[in-house]
Formats: sequence, structure tokens, C-alpha cells
Amino acid sequence: MISAISENVKPIKIPAQFFQYAEEHSIFEFTQYLLRLLIIDRPEDPIAYLIDYLGKEIKEVPSIFIFGPLSSGKQTVGEMLADKLGHVVLNDNDVYSLCSSGEDATTKELALAIKTRLKQPDCEKRGFILVGFPVNEQQAKAMRWEGIFPDYAIFLEAPLQTLIEREAGKRLDPLTGERYHLISNPPPSVYVENRLVSLPDDTPEKIKALLEAYNREALLLQQIYASVMKTVNAAQPLTDIYASVLAHVTQPPRSLALRTPRILLLGFAGCGKKTQAGLLANKYGLLPVNCGDLIRKEIANSTLLGKAMKSYVARNMPVPDAIVAEALKERLTQADCTSKGWILYGYPRSRQQAELLDSEDLAPNRVFAMDVSQVCAAERITGRRIDPVTGIRFHMAYRPIEVELSERMLQNPKDVECVVGSKLAQFAAHREDLYDYYSSKLIHVHANLDAHTVFEEIEAGLINPLPHDVS
Repeated sequence: MISAISENVKPIKIPAQFFQYAEEHSIFEFTQYLLRLLIIDRPEDPIAYLIDYLGKEIKEVPSIFIFGPLSSGKQTVGEMLADKLGHVVLNDNDVYSLCSSGEDATTKELALAIKTRLKQPDCEKRGFILVGFPVNEQQAKAMRWEGIFPDYAIFLEAPLQTLIEREAGKRLDPLTGERYHLISNPPPSVYVENRLVSLPDDTPEKIKALLEAYNREALLLQQIYASVMKTVNAAQPLTDIYASVLAHVTQPPRSLALRTPRILLLGFAGCGKKTQAGLLANKYGLLPVNCGDLIRKEIANSTLLGKAMKSYVARNMPVPDAIVAEALKERLTQADCTSKGWILYGYPRSRQQAELLDSEDLAPNRVFAMDVSQVCAAERITGRRIDPVTGIRFHMAYRPIEVELSERMLQNPKDVECVVGSKLAQFAAHREDLYDYYSSKLIHVHANLDAHTVFEEIEAGLINPLPHDVS
């Protein structure tokens, strides 16, 4: 039977603190991860399994697969990532050594051996990077059947000529079995270099055949891992390859969790906060909240808070932080803001105000620093003019005034150079403190670009999860 809820029944209001707690502790992602473990391992007693697993105090760590042809640098990149992230590195030789029959092992035997290895404490606690494996579609499907699927699949790509040139520099020490490269990994001394020999299979024809074989399998592997795949140009310096891969694997995948955006826009006056708040409101239905407008509205409506604010505003004095915070709390906890999300700008202007905002359970989950120089911000503000007859706004640099209208143009007294300079200097004095306070959720955008380009940067920061801190 389908039951309908009467429109007259008051909807259940979930306190904003509940949403904040769930988001802060990643409750949705945590539950999703535990459910995935249950489905993959299918234990006889799910409750006992979860109790045992939670008792191990294992955090969810990303799994990374790295693919690439011969001399693409996949092993080196994998080791560099492992040093940075603390993961365990396993290459194709490590995988084959897990089975007694080595490379002759069946795909099922290999998949089960990998599954057993990944259940070891080091892989469970630290995460793992699988380099150059699976080699083909059958191995990938067998691993997927056992629940082994990466969070990130990196495919390194490079032209044939680049691979041939790299392979030509490889050398082997016949005494120690150590491998070197004359450019990227030179031998420790001239004595060692003199006894090095070229590898017998490093002919251009052999490399071309290996690349063609790899490309055939890579095409099928890319289809299997399409949802988590990223291709990286391996024909660039190793440091650039590593930087590209690191940036990708430290960016968490998009979450399916329901999230109410709580956005804070920071920046100099004139950086475009109001414009961007309007664009976000139009596209996503968020509620823009300008602190200055809120104060004026409270005064106009003669509310209790408005009456308390009026005396300060009349004397051109800043309204006390406690009163402003109370007004913001009253507005941001209303049903429309808690259900749709909000965009706050014009407040906070100092670290103390930011701390006060957090103490009222009004912490934002995205903070955007709209970066623009102080000179550019001053130019944007001081150049503004308005036609008192038509109400049309102009700008001396960006929207020149028609000659016949120039005589009647007016400038807002707040836009004169001395007033603007003082306002900008005040924000500059507290900027670094504010940015430091919000460092864990701060995203810088280039606010000196056109409005729609700036909006695209903000939108990307809003939609994508915040990157992991690997410093």
C-alpha cells in the first residue's frame, strides 16, 4: 500500500548540526565502505565480521593500479607514490611469485593469491599500488570477481620513438645484476659504468612488438576500468609525470552523499563575491547571504537585533561581533538555508569572527579565496559610476560612459579612493590569518579573470571533494 503524506502535516526538520556531523566524519562514505566489504567478502555472520573489522582500526585507504608500456616509468612512479603515500608496491613479478606455478598460474589462482596478499595487515592499513598487473582482460575480470577493483587506474602513454630512446639507455651490471640507466639512473662510479652491458632484447623491433601487444590489452583494460581511469602523458620528465599522478590520486572520487553546500566567499571588496554568489544561486538554488545587506534588513524591519545594530550604524561604528553572529545564526538556520544551502560573503573579516561563526555551528564546508591584487580591486571599485536618471551602472574602464551622460554621472561616496583604500587595507591585515584558519577547506580561485571563468573554477571546487593532505 502506498501512503501519502498530507500537505498540512508539518515536515520534520533535521537540525543543521546533524548534517555537519555526518559530513565532518564522512558517515555516508564510511557506511558505504563497510557495505562494500560485506558484499565482497560475504561472511557467514555479518555482524561479527563488522565488529572484528572495526576492532582492527583500519582506515579506508585508496588502491591504485598503474599501467604502461615498457620504459614508460610506471615502476618508478609507483615507488615515488609509495614513498609519499606510504603504500605497499606490488609489481607483476611480485604477483606471479605468490603462486607456485608462477606465470603459468591460472587467472583464478592469481586472483585468489592477490586477494590473500591484499588481506595482509600491511596492505590493509597502508593501502597498495599494483604496477603492471593485471596484464590482460581475463586477469582483470578474475580480480574483479574477487572484489579487487582500484580506486584509481593510471595509464601511462608515450610515443614509440620516446620508448626506444629510453630503452637504449638501459644497462645491466653482469656482476651484481643491478640495472641502471645512463641518464635517469646512472651507475655510482666510472668503474661500475665501464663493466655495464646493454640488454640483449632492447632492439627497436622488439620494443615495437612489445608496445603493440601492450596496446591491444590496454584497450580492453581501459574499458574495464573506464570509471576510474586517467591517462597520463609519459613522454614528459619524470617529475611532471609524478606530479600529475599524485594530484589525481590525492583528489578523492566524487561522493554520492547528500550534501548541503555551505559556502564562504573571501576576498577584497571588488573581487566579485556578489557576482559569483548570484551565479551560484541561479544555477544551484543556494541562498546568498550578504552580511551588510542582512544588517540593513534587520534595521529596516526594526527587529530586536536591528534596534541594537541601529545605534552603531548611525554613528558609523562597526556592529559588535556577538550581535552580527546572532543575526547570521538566525538567518542561516532558517529552513530555506538548511535545506537548500547558503553562500555567505562580507563576513567573517578576521580570525576571531571566523572562530565565533564556528562556535555557533555555522562552519562552512567550502571556502573560496577569490584572489585578486589590491590594486585591481581598488580600480574596480573607484571606477564605478551610476546614472541617477536611468539607474544604469557604468565603469570608467570596463563599461565606458557615453559622452552625453558623463556630466550627470554620480559616484557612491563609499567608492572614493580614500574610503576604498582603508577598507582594502583592513582586509589585507587579516587575510593571511583567515586563510590559515580555513586552510583545510580553502580553495583559491583566480578572480582577476572574467566572471564566467571564475564561476567555473568555483563550481569545480564545489562539486569535487577536497583533496587529501599529503604534506
